Amino acid sequence: MNSVTESCVVESSKTKVFDFLSDIENLPKWSTQFIQKVMLVDDKYKAVTPIGEVFLRYETDRNTGVIDIYAGPTEKQMTCAFLRVVSFSENSSGVTFTFFQYPDVDDSIWQIFCEWIKIEVGNIKKIFS
Repeated sequence: MNSVTESCVVESSKTKVFDFLSDIENLPKWSTQFIQKVMLVDDKYKAVTPIGEVFLRYETDRNTGVIDIYAGPTEKQMTCAFLRVVSFSENSSGVTFTFFQYPDVDDSIWQIFCEWIKIEVGNIKKIFS
């Protein structure tokens, strides 16, 4: 199974970065390639993406800085992308974003996802610059 990890260092506190990234409503602000719109439908989050509508779910842990982002065509067919925010100092944090090539993702789509992740992490860096 292939994986891609992109990371950046930002001049902002872990708390500020975590609070922004762990808010599902902020997803379109930094995940500009994949998420076009987030909406709440029947108490469940969905997103409009270039590959259609997907369900979204976050699992977060403020103490560890973990933000697991689940997305998929149904609530039972979700895959996960993994964000982590770590503190380097009061005003400096690191962000890593990891994604795996799941069996149903062909190589051409995988290459697009790899490019998108670079852009998304670049967006995070710009937001906190």
